[in-house]
Amino acid sequence: MLSKFTIHSAVFLGLTTFAVGVAVVFRNPLLVYTAVFMVTTNLLLYLWAQQAVRGMRVRRSHGNLAVASQPTEITLELINERRSARYGTLGFDLHAELTPGQDYTPVAFLVAPPGHAVQESYSLTPMKRGVFKMGPFYLYGGDPFGFYKCWRRVDESTEIVVLPNPVDFRFTRPGSTSMLAQDELETVPVSGESTEFLGVREYIPGEPLRRVHWRTTARIGKLISRQYELNVAAAISALVLVDGPMLAGSGSDTPLEYSLRMVASLGRATQTARFHFSCLALIGERFDALSGTGRRFYQELAVRLARLDGQGAVDWERHGRAILTYLPRSSSLVVFAAELGESARERLRQLAVHFRSLSVVTFNQASFERGKRPDVPGPRLSFGESYMIFEVFHGDNLSLVLDQLLAKPAVLRGRR
Repeated sequence: MLSKFTIHSAVFLGLTTFAVGVAVVFRNPLLVYTAVFMVTTNLLLYLWAQQAVRGMRVRRSHGNLAVASQPTEITLELINERRSARYGTLGFDLHAELTPGQDYTPVAFLVAPPGHAVQESYSLTPMKRGVFKMGPFYLYGGDPFGFYKCWRRVDESTEIVVLPNPVDFRFTRPGSTSMLAQDELETVPVSGESTEFLGVREYIPGEPLRRVHWRTTARIGKLISRQYELNVAAAISALVLVDGPMLAGSGSDTPLEYSLRMVASLGRATQTARFHFSCLALIGERFDALSGTGRRFYQELAVRLARLDGQGAVDWERHGRAILTYLPRSSSLVVFAAELGESARERLRQLAVHFRSLSVVTFNQASFERGKRPDVPGPRLSFGESYMIFEVFHGDNLSLVLDQLLAKPAVLRGRR
């Protein structure tokens, strides 16, 4: 419990001290009664202010998931456990982690009836993806005359997961630039996504009846569906190298945040563009992998991306096998890296053999460190051996970046 003396209380305390001093010196009964009255009044008002923030509980509620740069609603519930009503209770909800630069939001409860709960809501906009803690909450109250003010901390903390905010773009299936023949590339089994027959499986309720394999159904005695595989041109993979340079910049304007927004955008596109998507993030000695397609896959991917943290140098020897294990060779690979050294360029040249196409997204470090996009950005497109390099600057339009990125493998194919 913290107390705050206002200007009024300071003046009143000064007058009280003066009255007590005069009463002690002159010992006049009227002066003594005045001093006692003022001391008693100060004490009662102070105790009143202390009691104004007691006997109340606060609960915070909100959705478990939010989206970066999109408003989300927070609801606060004040429970008055006293036998008398409370009026004009003010609170401050802290959320500095969630909204840097805006540490708290004031919330006013006009009337809190005894034994009842009242609600107030406010809206805030998370700036970047991640897992954040909200709280604590501070109650602020005082006496009716505003002489004394008190703060009471309520340890009401909640966790909120902020998903990356995907962008809209025109999806184009990249063509193949692999040195392997198309029939030598692996395929990705995905139910009902192509006309290439893979086998049969049990019928899933809700599937169109045209997929039922009636001959097998009659023989086994239960519904059996045809299973198809996704053709080799309709799979995309993303490889994110999470090292120190990926964190250049601040807030949501870092190479890592740009990369994860583009990865989330590709994952969301699987709901309508009907392609198979794989994602692998290398974080020092750790890695995080996920693949799939559709709405449920995107939801899981977005949560994974929101919880992704840490950094570390990429160990190509250690992670080379993981890349070829978790990212299908049938896919068009997009690598997100802050910068490319000679070792990384050589590894990418070796990887290019195993995928239909390979594109690398790098980031202009100087623009992110300055927090400003140059007036005339440098060259965007360059070529390694069998792969394309696309440079992204601070403040770039990520929708346009994805549009160009998926269309560029055709340019590379023309150079071969």
